[in-house]
Amino acid sequence: MNIFINILQVLFILIIPYFLIILSKKSKLEGILSPVVLCYALGLSISNFLPDIFNINIIKTITDISVILAIPLILMNSDFKGLLSGTKNILISFLSAILSAVLICICGAVIFKNQISNSSEVAAMLTGVYTGGTPNMASIKLAIGADENTYVALNISDIILSGIYLIFLTSIGVKFYRWLFPNPEIEENDTEQTETNKWKQLNTKQKIKQAFLPILIAIVIVGITMGINAILFEKDNLSFIIISITILGVLISFLPFSEKLEGSYQIGDYLLLVFSVALGMQSDFSEIMTAGSAIILFTAFVVYGSIALHLVISKLFKIDADTVMITSTACIFGPIFIGQIVSVLKNKTVLVPGMAMGVVGIAIGNFLGLMVFYIVQYIT
Repeated sequence: MNIFINILQVLFILIIPYFLIILSKKSKLEGILSPVVLCYALGLSISNFLPDIFNINIIKTITDISVILAIPLILMNSDFKGLLSGTKNILISFLSAILSAVLICICGAVIFKNQISNSSEVAAMLTGVYTGGTPNMASIKLAIGADENTYVALNISDIILSGIYLIFLTSIGVKFYRWLFPNPEIEENDTEQTETNKWKQLNTKQKIKQAFLPILIAIVIVGITMGINAILFEKDNLSFIIISITILGVLISFLPFSEKLEGSYQIGDYLLLVFSVALGMQSDFSEIMTAGSAIILFTAFVVYGSIALHLVISKLFKIDADTVMITSTACIFGPIFIGQIVSVLKNKTVLVPGMAMGVVGIAIGNFLGLMVFYIVQYIT
């Protein structure tokens, strides 16, 4: 009987994000009620109002496995070769955005060390999310063993504060950036994306069939990494595991057959929603609220401080407006929102390099986050 109940619990956590995705799409508040928000909210509700229904050991196992599998899945079908399409200005602007995030996170950790006892953990996770995206925040959380409540509070703060910036970008952002920076040469009425998403054209049965190979490869990558970890270390070294699966995921993307792994990014993204549900189910809402104000201030300092520093550096190098805006989007939001910002800019030439920079951010975000974690611990 217990085995049957445990299986039902696993299936619930794995399947519920699918229905929350549908709910988000049908909601008139889709921009606010994103699947990530709904997954956290459901997990928190279960944790705080129905705390004894689920097996906590199962939840923790799902939390760890979902993140570890998501990282290589997100990376293995990514177009890192698209970097070759990037111009010198795009690389300069992207690197300055990365540098800005790292420096501001370190400064923030020092400033808020008296208000936040685990400021090194917060700085590491914020570095990951603002140089790559949510996958980095999740994997860094796992690697450094950050507190679940801190992570959830941090993720909620990120959704709110970065959401404000996204609204700015999609409303008056173009006018602001083109007022502040040199304007690029743009081909008029050229806003269509160069490629269609084949994954969206598949039905559910086809998606399940297509998902088999990417998931199998991700399992092999994790298996190889865990084997090496067992040889080199007496117990699981999560920093080593995260870095290793990141490197292997990137290496797979350069192999010829990686083009056949269509949908691996979407599968990895779905696993992060599973992670969100499971993590929310481990969180105590009262503790999140207690830690909330300082976390929100720290996050606000990092988001808007890193954006401001990026603008200053880009101004010094005389980068054009669209390049600054697309690289800022790549770092703050990852590759997912590049298409939306390209549509607002009406400048298709920044699509491919913008996507490439977003994916590279995901690839290096784990390294940068762990680097900041150890730097902050050393200086504080």
